[in-house]
Amino acid sequence: MDVRKFTAHGTKESRNRATRGGSRMVLGAVALAAATLMPLTASGSASASSAAAAEGACTPWRSIQVDRNAAGVKYRECDRYSGLNTQTKAQLYIWDNRHDGKVAQVYTATGSNLNNRWHQTWHKFYVWGNESRHSPLVDTGWHKGHDVRVLLKAVRG
Repeated sequence: MDVRKFTAHGTKESRNRATRGGSRMVLGAVALAAATLMPLTASGSASASSAAAAEGACTPWRSIQVDRNAAGVKYRECDRYSGLNTQTKAQLYIWDNRHDGKVAQVYTATGSNLNNRWHQTWHKFYVWGNESRHSPLVDTGWHKGHDVRVLLKAVRG
């Protein structure tokens, strides 16, 4: 069984995340201070800013395939920040490309890499076995953390 595991931010960035934690808090405090000192010029810009903050910023789409493309997942990670609270979520599409008695199983988890240790805050399995089309968009919802892990397997279904 071929198993692939990736973090949405990549290994190098995940390792550096713990050292940047303090600078993120400082930058967040500076941004908060700047926002309170800067008057808004139009009420429309205030509502657009809050809507963008609620949706969060997302990475580009990434793909994982296993067993010579028998199963695949296309995913991205979105993060949002509110003061000191950081939340993350995954959005993904799952494919089962081969009629071989196996289904695509995706394990997603959210958490943080602190001092090169993974601290998980949430996880869930998703399964898709329809070979004629990919799954509808799966949105994991917002959960505490800075990072998303995605694990794909082709398992007997």
